Amino acid sequence: MSREIFNKQLSKGRIGESWFLDMAKEHWDEVYDYTNFALWEQTQKSGIDFGFKNREWSSEIYTDVKSNLYYNQYKNDWEFGIEYSKWSSLHKKYHGREEEKGWIQDSKSNRIYHTEVLGSKEDGYFSEGRYVYYDLDEMRSFIYREWDRPKNNWIQSLSYIGTKWSDYSCIIPVRMSDERFNKCIKKWEI
Repeated sequence: MSREIFNKQLSKGRIGESWFLDMAKEHWDEVYDYTNFALWEQTQKSGIDFGFKNREWSSEIYTDVKSNLYYNQYKNDWEFGIEYSKWSSLHKKYHGREEEKGWIQDSKSNRIYHTEVLGSKEDGYFSEGRYVYYDLDEMRSFIYREWDRPKNNWIQSLSYIGTKWSDYSCIIPVRMSDERFNKCIKKWEI
């Protein structure tokens, strides 16, 4: 990944993480911030940005924050992407890497939050507090079951390979109106 791509992703990601931290402090008794890569490298590599819990809970819930919720004006719908794999072998001549599992397959989080981050690097990024969340194991199980269907594989047909800005990832777009995902989504806050 080029430094330019990394910096763009990092800038947007930090805005989404900042929004989540503020929101989490209002909803749970204890919030643990694992976003400092120098201090929490292994935790970050495990796909964990935050932990949170209420006093009566025996353990914290780990979460990863993705800043990729947006309004798709062409589809007239809210959408976010799930990374199934990255470094697609179809584009190896551009990136020179072996294909890897995407975060849906290897994250150690319990929940995933997708937040909307608006703006640009030049003008600055900001969040208006729109988000969607789900339990990772439930969504992962659903995606695996659908991905492995021998016939009528709608989820593979729906997926696409992103550009260099997404590490040539295989993305599964999830739209608010797509009822197939509804049983996994816990909340759309739009």
